[in-house]
Amino acid sequence: MRQQIFIDDEYNFDYELVDHNKHTLYFSNSEYWTEHTKGTIAFQLEDDGNGLNVLTKFSEKGRIDYSEVEYLFILLKIIQRPAKYEIAQKRLL
Repeated sequence: MRQQIFIDDEYNFDYELVDHNKHTLYFSNSEYWTEHTKGTIAFQLEDDGNGLNVLTKFSEKGRIDYSEVEYLFILLKIIQRPAKYEIAQKRLL
């Protein structure tokens, strides 16, 4: 079952865990993304019991761009349970 991920109160991604070890982050179907991006895989990790395997293919071997770093960050925060993380900006008074 997919869960919705909101960033800065905007629905940007969906998350799905398959077979207890495959973590997938999808681009949402919101207006935020282009038509060819909506619903496609943004980033994917698999837990083999000894670590995490990155299943996402990168444009250059061994290199990820800044947007992919953000996608990886989101997945790692979801995987590291039972801690609850909320990303917010604190307003100064």
